Amino acid sequence: TVFIRVSSKSKRAGYRHLNNRTGEIFMQFKDKLTFAAMALAMALVISAPTTPAFADGDATIKDRKAFMKKEILGPFKVIKAFVKKGKGTAADVAASASALSAAAGKITAGYPKGTHRGAYDEKMTRALPKIWEDWKGFEAAAASLAAESAKLAQVAAGGDTAEIAAQFGATGKKGCGGCHKPFRGAKVK
Repeated sequence: TVFIRVSSKSKRAGYRHLNNRTGEIFMQFKDKLTFAAMALAMALVISAPTTPAFADGDATIKDRKAFMKKEILGPFKVIKAFVKKGKGTAADVAASASALSAAAGKITAGYPKGTHRGAYDEKMTRALPKIWEDWKGFEAAAASLAAESAKLAQVAAGGDTAEIAAQFGATGKKGCGGCHKPFRGAKVK
């Protein structure tokens, strides 16, 4: 015998008797509903793309370029303006270098297999097939950009312009160059 609480807003508030058969039917329904919900959730997880921000070829390349321009080049330009022209502050450099470091950790997600030069027009993408031939090297290059940018943020927090310029050079050489030289093709007009 099972008792259930009936809402106090009901005219028949209080506890009501629920026989075992009704309880069994309810539990069977609940189990089936739970199973169906779990099956649906699993189907959604299995069918979801592994890189949702970069789903198909043309869109992937377009999104990748937009990401690189905004999240990588944007902070880089702020830092370069400080080092080369004295624009902004060391705090601006520190903030931009931190943003650059965080963005560098997301770079590899924008390069799913099959989005390279050769599979797409060379004017559309500069990504060379070597990225996927040496994926570990590509990941290491992105990690190097993240590490060098993080160092730059620390140096910038100290405010020494000469140290900032030196670390900016290292970030460009080891961070940017570490990826661009082996993995990016020449610009085609």
